[in-house]
This record gives sequence, structure tokens and C-alpha cells, in this order.
Amino acid sequence: MPGSKTISVFEYGWLVVGNNYGISKTVFTDNHFKLLNRYLTQNPDCGYFSVYFNRIRFCNYVGVIHVGDLTIEVLPKIDKHTSDTTVWQKILVDMLAIALQVDAQTTTFANIQLRQFNVLETYLSLFLSNTESLMRQGLVKKYRTNTSNQNALKGKLLIQKQVITNQVHAERFYVSHQVYDRNNLYNSVLLQTMQCIQKLSVSMSTSKWCSKLLLDFPECSPIKISPKLFQNISFNRKTERYKTAVELAKIILLNYHPDIQGGNENILAIMFDMNLLWESYIYAMILRSKNAQDIECNIESQKPLYFWQHPDRWSFRLIPDLVVTKKDTLEVFILDTKWKYTKDTAIEDIRQMYAYGKYFEAKKRYLLYPEKLDNIRVVKYDGKFYDILRKVPSDDDVCGLMYIDLLTVDNKLNREIGKELLRLCFK
Repeated sequence: MPGSKTISVFEYGWLVVGNNYGISKTVFTDNHFKLLNRYLTQNPDCGYFSVYFNRIRFCNYVGVIHVGDLTIEVLPKIDKHTSDTTVWQKILVDMLAIALQVDAQTTTFANIQLRQFNVLETYLSLFLSNTESLMRQGLVKKYRTNTSNQNALKGKLLIQKQVITNQVHAERFYVSHQVYDRNNLYNSVLLQTMQCIQKLSVSMSTSKWCSKLLLDFPECSPIKISPKLFQNISFNRKTERYKTAVELAKIILLNYHPDIQGGNENILAIMFDMNLLWESYIYAMILRSKNAQDIECNIESQKPLYFWQHPDRWSFRLIPDLVVTKKDTLEVFILDTKWKYTKDTAIEDIRQMYAYGKYFEAKKRYLLYPEKLDNIRVVKYDGKFYDILRKVPSDDDVCGLMYIDLLTVDNKLNREIGKELLRLCFK
């Protein structure tokens, strides 16, 4: 991509100062290292990477970190699958689209081809495309209270301000009145996101696209960006169409860190915990398959259930990843998603699944891993809990291991995962 440097690395990969990466031989410089080190010092709880002597090691987060003039892509990777970064770029983008539930809208990740773009450019292009669509439809108008000096009396005259401000201008009126225009919270969020994008070192096409939209965008009052701001944004019939753009803007704005020294070395880190992304993706795919096949079942994600109370009255909760309940038989099936498989199954996971079964009355529960399966869609192995009274494994109390291939034979995202998992749940 002309004018932009990109390095692609897989999760748990390393970047070493002075080394060059990829076909373009992009160098990871000492300046990039210092900027990332400073970012970690300012955000010690981010957990995206660890700093060592002249090197960075990434963790279980994937996404993009835009630092100065460099974009670092941290891509997911399953053992035994291809190491082609282009394939995993597309897989990450598609998984984000589905997990963030944005591809059901008019504008989707599928409409924006990677081609010369990296993951960051694709993400920003998705936001710009959604914003452009909203502008074509007509930006929403809202009533707001405007307090200002006017040449005509309208609304409520503010006597105290009138006396102070207009002692020598009797022809003016300091008033408070209602205005119906496009200067509102929803449009302010979009405007500030585009202004943020302009400060990044992005491709010429993305920069021109953003500038073009800004030319036609109305002026809006600046707002203070914080997590609380987005928590308080609600949507109604008129503003529901803003939901996707605001969600994308939220991730950009809350993760943008301007250079505190006022230079051109801003940092934007759009990173996702791969374990949570895998869980969200599986949930979204099962939900889609249930609706498409009209299967009578209830699917719940992160359903909490209290199981122990401390003498000081605080409690512990059990929170399985996915609880699937068949409506006619009330049979409960629990899935606990795990992104990485280790050779020895952790006893903590099995104990946790045992507790899930007892408290959620689920006879079948599985640890779900992505794996390369060579033309087999899903494989499951049933592990059995021991019957307490008979001291033998029980066929009715199962905690097994389930493996599903994330990629198809042509290295594309497997979109049949939900259908296959539901088939195993209810066969």
C-alpha cells in the first residue's frame, strides 16, 4: 500500500528491533519499539503485548496497532493450517464482521475487499462506508437548546445575560430557544471519528474518502469521549440505523491515543481478545443457523448462575460460554469455547464443566476447540464423569472434547459451523 508500512505477525509472535518483515522488508525500528513501550507504560492493563529487551511479544489479542507510520497486524492462527497472512487477514475480518454483528446491515465487510488494504484500512473503510450510507439517507435531526445572542426575540429572554451582554446593544436579545438541526450526539460521534482517522497515516484512498465526507458533513459541537458516553447512547426508531456506525466509532475513538508530545506519532490499537472473539463468533453462527433452520431451541451466551455465598454476603457465579436448551424436551447442552488446545486437558476446565452440569442440569457439555480436521467438519470425543455411587464412568453424564474446522478446504471461513454444532447437540 503506497505511503504506508505494514507488518503482519501471528498471535504470540515476536517483533525484534532492526529486523525486517514481509515481502516489503518493512523494518521494525527502535522508534516503533519506544512508542509501544510508552503505550504499555501508560496503559499497563492492556495486555496486548509484553516488552522485552529490544523486542515485543504479542499475546492472545488480535487486531491492529497503528503506531506512528507503521501498522502492525496481529493475526489469529491455528496450528497445521496455512501460514499465508493474506488468508488470515480475511479470516480475521470475516470473524469480526460476524462477531460484531455488523454484516447484517446494508454495508458489510464483504463489500470491502482486502486486496491492497490491510486489516486496519478495511476496518476504517467499513466505518466510512456506513457513514456515507447514513449521509445519503439523510443525517438525523434532533431538537436542542441554543443559548446565544440574536437579532430577533425568539424563545426565552435571559434577563441577567441580556443586562450584562447587551448594555450597549439594545437591538440584540440574549435568548434560549429550541433548534431543530443535525448538531446532535449521534452526528458528533461520527464527525470526531472521521477527524481521528484524518490524523492517522493511512492510504491515500482512505484519506481522500474521509476528507470528501468531511466536506459535506455538518458542523457539530465537540464532545468528550469516554466509555460512559457510549454507555448512555440509546437508539430508537429514527436512530437505529446509526447503531453499526456508532459501534465501529466507539472502538476507534476509545482506542485512539494521540501523541502527548504533539508530534505525528499517534497510536490506535484496535485489539480483540481471541478467546472472546472465538466465543462471540460461535454464538453468532449458532444463532444464525437456529433462525435459518427454524430449530426450536433457546441459546444463551454468558448466562450467570450464583453457586456460593461468602459469609460477608458477596457471591461467586458460574458463567458458561453457551447454554443451548431444546424447547420440547428441555434438554440442556453446554459449550465452553477454547481458542487454543493444549495436549493435556486442564483439570480446572473439567471441574468447571462438572459444576456447570450440576447447576444447569446439563447432561452433555463440551470443550470446543478449532482444529484442522482434513475434510471432516466436526469431531467429538465423549469423556465420562464417574458415577459417585457405582464408582464407574456414566454414559449419562458426559463432558467431552469437540473439534471443529474453522477453515474450509479452500482456506475460507467455515460458515457451516453453527449448523454442524446444532446437529451434534440434538442428534
